Amino acid sequence: MKVDLHNHSYYSDGVDSIDGLAKKAKLAGVSVFALTDHDSVIGALNIPENLKNTILPGIELSTYLNGESVHIVGLFKDGVIPDEMIKFSKDFLAKRKERAIQMMNKIKEIYGLNVDLDDLLKSADKTAVTRGNMLRNLMKCNELTLQEAQLYISNKSKAYIPMSKMLPNDGIDFLKRNNCFTILAHPVLLKKETLEMLDLSLFDAIEARYPKNGTGDFEYFANLAKQHKILISAGSDCHGDLSHSNIGTSCLTKEEFKPIAFSIGYDEEELKWK
Repeated sequence: MKVDLHNHSYYSDGVDSIDGLAKKAKLAGVSVFALTDHDSVIGALNIPENLKNTILPGIELSTYLNGESVHIVGLFKDGVIPDEMIKFSKDFLAKRKERAIQMMNKIKEIYGLNVDLDDLLKSADKTAVTRGNMLRNLMKCNELTLQEAQLYISNKSKAYIPMSKMLPNDGIDFLKRNNCFTILAHPVLLKKETLEMLDLSLFDAIEARYPKNGTGDFEYFANLAKQHKILISAGSDCHGDLSHSNIGTSCLTKEEFKPIAFSIGYDEEELKWK
């Protein structure tokens, strides 16, 4: 059994529909996966009825600390998404749209690149417009490689605008208030200083298995989890394009998933909500 607890659809910056993501998961041998679009549950609300037992509704919340983004994956217990989270998601769509416009205009002004705002924002009423969307737009309009385009949207770019000023502790409180099991996403991408500033005991789990982990990273994060008495998680962070890994690349085993399943009210034997 393979369980992948971090993936994105076209309701944020992924390229796949939910059905398309489910088909890829099946081909990869993934039995259960979480849909964790950026700062939005719109995708999670649109999980087809026939897939609701094997796609776990979630969100990837953006917070900010020490000059960098700290992302938190939230899995909704019992598969229930509270009204407060739905309102938050709708409000955040508007904020992400405005941030995208500002960043792309700065990229055009500072670096002289071509941008197509109409194309970028064509589905912004239902889709969270993230740096992934900006990345693809820049590649398309300027014939840039992935690596070249990433320079213009990175934290070090002169055009970069942080999406959120919410602190990680506030993000954890918000998610837990909204019926979520909380996971520190891709800790391997954080600066050591930032990781040390976090109170890991406030999370329910840490994403110990991730595609960009190096040698020994899983053991290191698993040990941190043990020290802080939290669980380990795993996620491929699939976006369906070359900027990220494919679904099923980083997964939990059935035994590793079991304590998380218990915490969120999911039956890992029957593959359904209790």
